[in-house]
Amino acid sequence: MKIRILSIACVTAAALLAGCTAVYKNTDACEQLMRSRLADTSADTLKIVHAGAGIDGSRVVVEGSIEHVVVMDSAASVASVAKAPVAASGAQAASAVLPASAVSVGASGASGASATEALSLKPAKPQKIATPAAAECTFHGPTLSAFNWLAPENLVAPPANATE
Repeated sequence: MKIRILSIACVTAAALLAGCTAVYKNTDACEQLMRSRLADTSADTLKIVHAGAGIDGSRVVVEGSIEHVVVMDSAASVASVAKAPVAASGAQAASAVLPASAVSVGASGASGASATEALSLKPAKPQKIATPAAAECTFHGPTLSAFNWLAPENLVAPPANATE
């Protein structure tokens, strides 16, 4: 009698664990599919924040952000200041964009080109722009049935029956 109860408990535990791992496998599969689909369209990186699975992993939603690195061109911003008409407040306008050393050079009567040269010595600092992203995967057992982007708009496919 004790052997029968023990064997039933083991089989039940194994069945429960097998069902739980299917959810995690589907979640991981959806994350990997989301990464590969993004890699097909751009070189940006995807940062996963949350992945949620429905009943038995049949529907998985993955949320995160797409990080795009933009290198700001400091010479372009200086050139726009240098092209601006020089007035009495020219040094004050330049101080909003230029570092203190470049403003003092510009205020002492030097040309705008020297301020551009002063800033071009500094390397441009890259900035990351994060765009929210989400995707939905539908599974029939362990096989993928459908993949849909939910965000951003440029990756979302329009509905097949939409008429505008």
